[in-house]
Amino acid sequence: MKKIIMLFFIINCLAFSIPNFSNLGWGFTADAVKGFYPEAESEITTINDVTKYNYYPKDTDIEKITFLFVHDQLYKIISVFDLTKVHTTDVKDIFEDYSNKWGKSNPTPFEENYESFTIKGNEHTWVVDSTYISFIGEDYFDTQNNLTNSKLITEYGLIDPIKINNK
Repeated sequence: MKKIIMLFFIINCLAFSIPNFSNLGWGFTADAVKGFYPEAESEITTINDVTKYNYYPKDTDIEKITFLFVHDQLYKIISVFDLTKVHTTDVKDIFEDYSNKWGKSNPTPFEENYESFTIKGNEHTWVVDSTYISFIGEDYFDTQNNLTNSKLITEYGLIDPIKINNK
């Protein structure tokens, strides 16, 4: 029975493309992704069996796209927007586009405190087939609560097949 469930999961993952990355599918190898993004650069990671590639698109609102692989299988894509090119109205348009495509999101505010800074933000998440899409805004504050940096991120990830089955 486990083999049938795993076969269903694999077929499901490969049958549906990743939203906004229609040429890619979950489980693709790093070599397959590099076929679509030949300028992607490998980055060393400290986690065993995790491989990371960064791609820096030219002439777009995206600063960097990171592809993460576990055991050489694609499981997460992170897009970081270039905030010198993306403005408040653009963020609103991106959010509305995502909401029109995938429906109402589940918003989650967050705050992470570190010794020398704090990250405050909001994350909106949608589930599409075997993929979750999170639209994340992060603001970085120093110890005097001065805004020092901001990031706008879209994260695409493969949902654990157990969570899909229990949905």
